Amino acid sequence: MQTLGFRRPNQVREAVYRHLKDLLLSGRFAPGERLSEPLLAQELGVSRTPVREALMRLAEEGLVELVPGRGARVRIFSPEEVEEVYGVRALLEGEAAREAALRATPWELADLEARLKAIDEAPPEDYPEQMRRDLEFHRALVRLSGNKTLYRLYEDLLSSLALVRSALPTLSQEETTRKEHQAILEALRRRDPEGAKRAVEAHVYRFRDLVVARLRKGGI
Repeated sequence: MQTLGFRRPNQVREAVYRHLKDLLLSGRFAPGERLSEPLLAQELGVSRTPVREALMRLAEEGLVELVPGRGARVRIFSPEEVEEVYGVRALLEGEAAREAALRATPWELADLEARLKAIDEAPPEDYPEQMRRDLEFHRALVRLSGNKTLYRLYEDLLSSLALVRSALPTLSQEETTRKEHQAILEALRRRDPEGAKRAVEAHVYRFRDLVVARLRKGGI
């Protein structure tokens, strides 16, 4: 197992939970990968109790599966669940892009462009970091809507979205992805709400189709 870069603070239980959740959402663990309590405790420098409690909490959130007699593993989504997650994402993010096109300032759009550049500046071999920056771009886009309720709903979806997205971690620096991101940004700059919404939906649905196709081929 790779070094996890954990520093032990005073509030061990909460810190272990937060750290493992961050690792899951960044794609550091593959879908279906076994999460060994003893190994995680050893790597983090803690007892097995806070690790066990963290895994139970993550299971309640739908990020981890507890398999009787086999311990914990990273959750694998079914094709039907992926379609549901991406369908909701398209609704939320598409509406966010539509609203952002009407209200985002030039400075906010410049920040969004900087986030796109940051994706390409991530190390080519560090797919989890690319994915993290990719998700941060989309979170920033949703924030630009100015719609707090929409953003809260998107945040609730983010855990499932990140876990599904980790099935194909190599796509963030792909040329097609770059073009789709640029199309979203250009529509926002044109103040084209419907164009921004369509650009987001095209991007989201392409990723959905890729993940579903891989699942159905048994590649995860």
